[in-house]
Amino acid sequence: MQPSSPFPILPSPPFEASAMSNEITSTAEMAEREFDGHSEPEQVRTDAVATREPEGRGIEFTVSMRDYTQRDMEALIIEASAALIVGRHNERKLAQIVEAKCIEQITAMADKALGSITTEIIDQPLTPRFGDKKPVTMREFIGLTGREYLTERVNREGKPTTSSWGSSDTYTRIELLVSQYMQRAFKQEIEKATNAAITEIQQAIKAQHAEFLAVEKARLREALAKVAS
Repeated sequence: MQPSSPFPILPSPPFEASAMSNEITSTAEMAEREFDGHSEPEQVRTDAVATREPEGRGIEFTVSMRDYTQRDMEALIIEASAALIVGRHNERKLAQIVEAKCIEQITAMADKALGSITTEIIDQPLTPRFGDKKPVTMREFIGLTGREYLTERVNREGKPTTSSWGSSDTYTRIELLVSQYMQRAFKQEIEKATNAAITEIQQAIKAQHAEFLAVEKARLREALAKVAS
């Protein structure tokens, strides 16, 4: 046997405002919950309140639901709520929301599981094939590998070489990389400066040519005017 409750019957959480308050919810609160913060909120046309105890105002009566009736009502509320939620989203959008939430949760779990494994692997000792070959951690090995790569002796093509340090055709890889970059940078700057100079000269020649033509045209007009007179 279930104790009687005021009508309409709504689930207490999360709509329960406070354990000390007689009001459970109202049409105004329902409208406020429906408001998404972007579109214009719908105007509340009714002033209905669900309370725990009668307040002696308006039409009030108590409806008792027992056994399967209450179970059916709870099932109906859940079914209607689900239908309303689905109705606000089309199937594709709902599928995308579900997929995004799944990926978010799976990613969080994977990150948590892989975090400790990654740390363990990074701090695991190993013996490098170069240098003094003393055991180092993976973290240190990464730094050593980068240092060895940049300080390795190479030829002009960037290929490793066994030539002596005094040879003029060998460089450390970092020296070659910097040299190649600077050559490209200088080449680009020189090309830009050269193109600008060429453009300036072309414009100057064009201006002089136009001036020369103007002078010659004036002399020709003058000569024709004298002959005509």
